[in-house]
Amino acid sequence: MKVLVAYYSRTGNTRRVAEAIAKSLEAEVEDIRDYENRLGVIGFLRSGYEALRRRPAAIQPVKKNPEEYDAVVIGSPVWAGSLSSPVRAYLTMHGHKIKEAALFTTYGISEGRIFRQMEELLPKKPIAEISIREGEIRSGEYLKKIEKFIEVLKRLGKRTLHDNSGAT
Repeated sequence: MKVLVAYYSRTGNTRRVAEAIAKSLEAEVEDIRDYENRLGVIGFLRSGYEALRRRPAAIQPVKKNPEEYDAVVIGSPVWAGSLSSPVRAYLTMHGHKIKEAALFTTYGISEGRIFRQMEELLPKKPIAEISIREGEIRSGEYLKKIEKFIEVLKRLGKRTLHDNSGAT
């Protein structure tokens, strides 16, 4: 199964999770990048405002076509209880190309409505989802959660891909 892990990370937390998932799946990685400076208090406030307004960010062109992968694992931080604007832009532009999706989020206080917002931008229901708190990243607990996520993803991914091949 050819897998892509596409993610956006403002602080590095989502990047750490994405890299661990990609390593476990032997997947390729797409770091979604935008043009905004999101550092500091101003960047934090701008990010939350865009997320609440459901405003997609202007993102740099992607290097990998999600249509070329059997599955795409998409990761986003939670901003103000909502989907980050760079991942919203990625899914708005490329979500319809994704054959099978799995979702992960990183958050500080609450995962909010992010999975529902991501699902609205995909052609079908994701095969797996996982939320990881900032504290779990700091403590290293997220690695155990990722192991379970990978197991579910591999099991469901094989079944879904098998079902899509026309075999019974």
